[in-house]
Amino acid sequence: MSTSQAGDVYIDEPWLLMRWESAHQCVFLEWKAFATSKEFQRALTMALEIVQARQAANLVTDAREMELVSGEDQRWIRYTWAPLAIAAGLKRIAVVEAKQGLAKFGIDAMFSGRRTTGVQMDSRTFESLADAMTWVDGARDRA
Repeated sequence: MSTSQAGDVYIDEPWLLMRWESAHQCVFLEWKAFATSKEFQRALTMALEIVQARQAANLVTDAREMELVSGEDQRWIRYTWAPLAIAAGLKRIAVVEAKQGLAKFGIDAMFSGRRTTGVQMDSRTFESLADAMTWVDGARDRA
């Protein structure tokens, strides 16, 4: 994966790296450790601001090191954030899952039975970052 220019980094904290990934034309979030609910929601809200500013259709989140997605945050994503994401123009979300643990359980719960949120936004989980980026690139090429 390519490296972004320093100006493309929006958050670089011990718990998250968020940047614009120009090679793949996506907002990229790499969760590095536990984030409080406030940090988690603030980061995802900022991601939507970047989506709007960049007129981006894709978001890739690497959650392999994420420790937990609380039930409250799961509900917030589904009922508050997802409609805002669609309104911001987001079309695709790729999530690289942890192989085990509470974060995997939470992400699986959000995606169980629903691989898409309708024709306006497609979301999928992946086991590797390379597979997630390949899907985003392929979807972008078909658009």
